[in-house]
Amino acid sequence: MKKVKYRKSFATNIIAIFLIFNIFSIMFFSYYVKIKEDNKNVQYAKSSLQEIVDEKSELISISFNRIETHVNLLEIWMEQLLKNKAVSDTLPDDYEITREGMIIKKKNETLSNNEQSSLIVPNTEEKNRELYYAINITGELDKPFQEIIEKENVTWAYIVTKHSLLRCSPYYDVSTAFASDHNQRSDVFYTEANEKNNPERKAIWTKPYTDYLGKGWTMTCSKPIYDKNDEMYGVICLDLSIESIKEKYSEGFSLGKSGKIYWLDCDGNIFYHPDYDEESVRQGEVYEKNIFDDRNLSTERKMAIKEALKKDSDIVNLYDNGKNKIIVYSKIKGTNSTLFIEMNNDEFVASYDIKSSAITILVIIDIVLAIIFAFILFFNFSKPMKKLVNSANHISNGDYDYITKNMNASDTSIYEIKQLTNAFMTMNESIEVYMETLIEKNREISTILETVEGSLMIVNTDGKVKIKSKNTEGITADILKKAIEKILDTKCSFSEQVIINSQVFKNTYYPIGTDDIKNIVVSSDCITDSILMEKEIQQIEKMAGVGQLSAAIVHELKNTLALIKGATYILNMADSDEKNKKEINTINKAVSEAQNVIETLLDYSRKDSSGYEMIHIGTLINQILLLSKKEIIRKDIIINLDIDNNAYIFSNGREAAKVILQNIIINAIQAVNEEGIINICCYQDDNIVISIKDNGGGIKIEPIDRVFEPFLTTKGEGTGIGLWITKRLIESLNGSITVISEKGSGSTEFIICLPRK
Repeated sequence: MKKVKYRKSFATNIIAIFLIFNIFSIMFFSYYVKIKEDNKNVQYAKSSLQEIVDEKSELISISFNRIETHVNLLEIWMEQLLKNKAVSDTLPDDYEITREGMIIKKKNETLSNNEQSSLIVPNTEEKNRELYYAINITGELDKPFQEIIEKENVTWAYIVTKHSLLRCSPYYDVSTAFASDHNQRSDVFYTEANEKNNPERKAIWTKPYTDYLGKGWTMTCSKPIYDKNDEMYGVICLDLSIESIKEKYSEGFSLGKSGKIYWLDCDGNIFYHPDYDEESVRQGEVYEKNIFDDRNLSTERKMAIKEALKKDSDIVNLYDNGKNKIIVYSKIKGTNSTLFIEMNNDEFVASYDIKSSAITILVIIDIVLAIIFAFILFFNFSKPMKKLVNSANHISNGDYDYITKNMNASDTSIYEIKQLTNAFMTMNESIEVYMETLIEKNREISTILETVEGSLMIVNTDGKVKIKSKNTEGITADILKKAIEKILDTKCSFSEQVIINSQVFKNTYYPIGTDDIKNIVVSSDCITDSILMEKEIQQIEKMAGVGQLSAAIVHELKNTLALIKGATYILNMADSDEKNKKEINTINKAVSEAQNVIETLLDYSRKDSSGYEMIHIGTLINQILLLSKKEIIRKDIIINLDIDNNAYIFSNGREAAKVILQNIIINAIQAVNEEGIINICCYQDDNIVISIKDNGGGIKIEPIDRVFEPFLTTKGEGTGIGLWITKRLIESLNGSITVISEKGSGSTEFIICLPRK
């Protein structure tokens, strides 16, 4: 039987050392850990309390800021209504005057309380049109009031006007809450926001007071409203219940028997405190208690609270009435107030005495064990591993001979390190061979990519890119997916033209292999410029040919008309018969009209001058309409012209202007149905503005600006580059074009803006 050779394992050594170290550690550190754990608990408790206070104060601050934002928006909206909204100045049917002389709003049983507001006007106010106008205009607030009540932690949303009118949401029978002669303008939410107490006209928060409608202690955010004469019209208000704040932010977590949470402003005035929680018996009574007025409050506690009110957040320890206490506080941003948590230390602190001699012994034992552990690791692990790391660095730098010369598996007695060293040496030899192969392959691939024009990539059948050139704009994921499906189906290469972002690309796909296709070579070349240039040249040559043909025909007709006009002149001189002269005048008139048409065609067909000239926009429009007269008459189209006769541009682009106007006007004529309407307007501002609007049903392309892309058409015919050429020509004249279209039975309007020079 072969004897098994014992192999000293690094893992075994580590486990053995770890066990020995931990046994001694558990024995000698258990008591010390127990002591330290108590201190950690204290720090954790303090940190938790601080996080709780900071979180609660942040939430209250956010709630206050949101309510202030809503009040500011309501004030802006109401002032706009007062300036711009026209409403009735008579009393609506859903309001009534009670026997006591008050005006109240009847409840609509078909609506919920949140969907409607209540209203009350005391009997002391004069019933006149101004008051009825106020009733109607404030009724516009029902919808925004409803949205705020349903979204925010708000008890009441209301407005009080200078007529002592109160409109409140949600609906409540306010006539039972107020005396018939109650003056709302004397209440705290109105007086603190008026011109005297709030000249800056900002949103203000009242002190806590008893809610008139039975919701307990309440704070109100009020902002004054001023009418178009800059006179105070009233206040807009949102109420926040102290009880709701207490339930939302002060309850739901344990503070022990002695723990309490309270809320003070910067002067010590109490917003909420469980020790000072008194019920008010009078409507609108303001809560004006200050914590520093309490004679039972110790001097140490007063000093601690005063210091806390000056800072943002912290933790204070104090000794008060025989108890060690902790006060944790955090300032509520935007409210000039602070939130406090207070409790006794003995509810979360456990005290133990720690002997210094025990700590010293534990430290010495730990140091000795650490030295032994470090000694073993250094000679059996760290030193050999450092050699391996050094060898890895040499490999990364391409020095493959270093390991062969300097590494030796016998440098360590640990089995795993020996195996790792041997594996490292084998890997070094393999990497050296592979690196030479990779460098050569990389050189080949780089050469191929550098010689290829356009885009080139190799992908697998899942669409994952294995290699690609820098430019791949002609190949998208969707195009690639469809091409792969076709390649796998046909097993053959193919080419296609695709349009991406108004660019035309010729893509070619080559499968690698025949039956088992795993990779595909994709090449893409941008051919947009060549296609567009071809189309644009065709368009220009077509226009030039039409112009030359028109000019030749017109010249021939002009000579003939001159002969007719001369003949009528001779007849008119020779014949004195009035009846014959009338017929001759009719011929002359027809000849003059024909000459006008010919001159228009000659002017339209003439070539650009060699330099700049004054181009009359109205003349070009009339010339194009004349050329299109047959189609206009056939469709019975109504042409409405509003052209400023002084609208000229000083440019060398007469031909460009012709093409621009012709393309847009012809498109409008083609778009409208029989008896359609086309409105053409031209006026001058800083620039020359031309508007061509038709009622042809609108453009169905979205977004609408895509109509200027090349190769895009909705007619089912044509090249789709007319509007693209139009936009290019306008931009060449330093102008701009925009389109406004309504789909269905709507209209389409093109607005062209050209500089005068």
